[in-house]
Amino acid sequence: MSAHTLAICRRSAMQQGRGCRMSAIRSSHSHSHSHDEGSSHSHTHTHTHTQTARVQEPPPKSLDSPSTSSAPESDRSRLSISRAQQYCASMLESSFMSPNLITPFIPGPSRDAHIALSSLSAALKHASHPPLTSSATISMASGSSAASARLRLQFWKQTIQDIFAGKTPPSEPVAILLTEAIRTHSYTRGFFTRMVDARTTRVGDPPFANISALADYGEAAYSSMLYLLGESMPSSRAVAAEHVCSHIGRAMGVVEVLSDFPGMIERRGRVLLPVDVMVRHAVREEDVLRRIDVRDSEIRRKLADAVFEVATHANDQLITARTMFEEVVSRQGGRRNIDDAMFAPVLFAVPIRVWLEKLEKFDFDLFSPKLRVKDWILPWKMYWAYRSRKI
Repeated sequence: MSAHTLAICRRSAMQQGRGCRMSAIRSSHSHSHSHDEGSSHSHTHTHTHTQTARVQEPPPKSLDSPSTSSAPESDRSRLSISRAQQYCASMLESSFMSPNLITPFIPGPSRDAHIALSSLSAALKHASHPPLTSSATISMASGSSAASARLRLQFWKQTIQDIFAGKTPPSEPVAILLTEAIRTHSYTRGFFTRMVDARTTRVGDPPFANISALADYGEAAYSSMLYLLGESMPSSRAVAAEHVCSHIGRAMGVVEVLSDFPGMIERRGRVLLPVDVMVRHAVREEDVLRRIDVRDSEIRRKLADAVFEVATHANDQLITARTMFEEVVSRQGGRRNIDDAMFAPVLFAVPIRVWLEKLEKFDFDLFSPKLRVKDWILPWKMYWAYRSRKI
């Protein structure tokens, strides 16, 4: 099959849904589909577990006596929160999830919580992957880097425990904003724990055995964040779309690994595509690492096939989320009855969908420089999704 024909097959497969994808990616994708169904079953069990374990704790009371707080101290506190908001908003500018574009569509009382939760997610990701200075130092620094990552994640785990205990947070912008969110809303502490634990499992960049393991990571790291965002909403109706958020989070985890792929190779010497996918498409890690720009056409073709299969799984998760959201719309009696509190968490599906469409446009080439250029039309697509109540 020529490269041009393969590209056409891949593009038509992504556009036409699950049935055409099955025939486009050869018989080997049938095996991948069985993993997808297994992942769906596994997800159902996981989601049920988080539901039964959910205990929303009331906002903790500060151990500092308000009667002893002077007006100047209160003013300094407000200034500290304002600076923390500016810092977090700036930090989120570089996130491919585009949480800053979602902020205007979040109900007013929940916007600070949205920024805090998105910033925590970004901080945990950064903590689990401390930057290495160059590829030459990767092998020597990997041990110290892992130790540093565990210390940073332990800091966040302890900080979250202290905030729930009503203790004064450390003078760190994300911690300051997170404290205000936890003291304002009733949260399920277990979701914070899952976010930290998900990142802890990624310390040292262990390989994903299969796509299901990658999606499970996304469910723990990102779906948990979306559940917490739903709990931040002024209306409890956000819970109605919680199953939708589960699949969106799984897609977010897959897309995170794909979007980080070039950087992980250049800075950390890691190829983190699922092992079973790499085996299925004869992609050898050493071949990719020796050719960072992947100029070899045969390696490029094999890698594109593997990326296509992984991206297809993320697309499947979004298709499932979209189908489930339509069921929510039907149960609520139409789109006009989907309020902002219910719709805001599922808006995270839009930047993921747009990124996958861009990946398809560039023939699943993760090294394409154009893939890293921000999509100027994304804000309009976010607005259209918000107005039409469609993801």
